[in-house]
Amino acid sequence: MNAAAAPGRTGWARGRALVVPGLLGPAVVFIAGLLLTALGILLVNSAYHFTGTRIEPRATFEAYRRFFTDPFYAGVVWEEIRLAVTTTAICLAIGYPTAYAIAKIRRPNWVIAAYILVFSPLLTSSIVRAYGWLVILSRGGLVNWLLTVTHLVAGPVRLVFNFTGVAIALVHVLLPFTVFPILSILLRMDPALREASADLGATRAQTFLRVTWPLSFPGLYAAAQLTFVLAMNAYVTPQLLGGGRVQVLPLLIYENISDLNWPLAAVEAIVLITLVWTAMFASNVLFRRRLAAAGERE
Repeated sequence: MNAAAAPGRTGWARGRALVVPGLLGPAVVFIAGLLLTALGILLVNSAYHFTGTRIEPRATFEAYRRFFTDPFYAGVVWEEIRLAVTTTAICLAIGYPTAYAIAKIRRPNWVIAAYILVFSPLLTSSIVRAYGWLVILSRGGLVNWLLTVTHLVAGPVRLVFNFTGVAIALVHVLLPFTVFPILSILLRMDPALREASADLGATRAQTFLRVTWPLSFPGLYAAAQLTFVLAMNAYVTPQLLGGGRVQVLPLLIYENISDLNWPLAAVEAIVLITLVWTAMFASNVLFRRRLAAAGERE
């Protein structure tokens, strides 16, 4: 019986090996084709020369020289990375406890309410949301009123048209992308593991540090990567809450496209893509090393 079943299982495995690539192949080819075509267009445009009024289709690579020799662009790249890292760190600091608390809720109605509350920033337009933060964080807004009434500050604090206001608004909109990946891992975690830890005499803190935290790290990693990428590519929030004082690459790309300086816009887009891909590659390497180190300890 086993001998007869083995060929059947082997044939099924071979069929699956052929079916899966056949189903995924068209989508992969389509997406890869669009990506490579777009990158090719960027590379071609980045080599052209911009005279100030029109683009000359001759390779001068002037846009690269301008971008990598002007200190202004180095400052923009630094501001971009600082904003993304700050936003990601705050989202993780708020998102992990939020996801952990939701995972502990046992009443279905309360769970639904928590989901809606976390997801609510994505239910409104990005422009409406940004203008809402302008009102809340302005000199006469709710935040400054509370700070003044409670005597935490002597006068209104500047919270808009600067780095602080942009970071606060980005945390608000990107928090759902942090909470849900972590929550999905916490909900799939086997409760028997925590029960076994308690049975062995571990305290709640020890159980969290030695069981829950290590097992939730894949969700934490996915949340950090997703939040960082979205923060790097944010446009509307820095545009409205930055007031022109918080310069990031997406803003420069839009401005240069509007000014018909496509070569410089293409260079800025290539740099942005490179930064995002580098961050994702580095985080993947660190994650794999951590998993390998955890496996060696076990």
